[in-house]
Order: sequence, then C-alpha cells, then structure tokens
Amino acid sequence: MQVIHQVLAYAAIVAVIVVLAWTVFLAVTKRTHGRGYDRAQASMVGIIALAAIVGAASFITGARPADGLHLLYGAVAILLIPFARSFLRGIARRDTLILLVAVIALGGVIYRLFATG
Repeated sequence: MQVIHQVLAYAAIVAVIVVLAWTVFLAVTKRTHGRGYDRAQASMVGIIALAAIVGAASFITGARPADGLHLLYGAVAILLIPFARSFLRGIARRDTLILLVAVIALGGVIYRLFATG
C-alpha cells in the first residue's frame, strides 16, 4: 500500500509540473484555458485524491506519516484547486492569474507533503 501511495505522490508531482507549465504558458501568451486544460487540472486533482485515498487506507492499516501535518496538507492539496476555481468569473487574464497562484501554492503543498511524509 505504501508503494502505491508513493507512486501516486510522484505522479502528482509530474501532474503539478505539467499543469504549472501549461498555466504559465497561458499567462504569458494571454490565452484562455479550454477543455484540455480543465481536464488536465481535473486529472491532477484526481491523482492527488487517489493518493489520499490510498494514504487513508494505509493509515487505517497502521502506517502513519512522520508528521501529523501530513494529513492536513493532504486535505489542502485536494481542496486547493476546486477552491481556487470557485473564484473564476470568466475574465480570462484574472482567471489565469488565480489558477497560476493556486497551482504554485499546490506545488508548495506537495513539497510539504513529501517533507512530512
């Protein structure tokens, strides 16, 4: 179970890097995000949620993170992007900047997840 959790954690890193690069591209080129970008974000959140589910199963079976904050950071990682998306209003530049800040923050949360793992 721990190995699956770790593999999903590394997959989450890759997903965050891909979405971050895409978001920076959108911000620099002043383009709007479309379905592909939305799907990439949904996939990223899905990978993080799946890692959390596997982590919760590990927790139930007795495996514990080194630091209790790992559980808090996991919850924040799952909720951060949906929370940021709740502020989108269809104003392309503003929406892209909100998503950029959220994805950068998510990268920091993922880093903390690894540090508290």
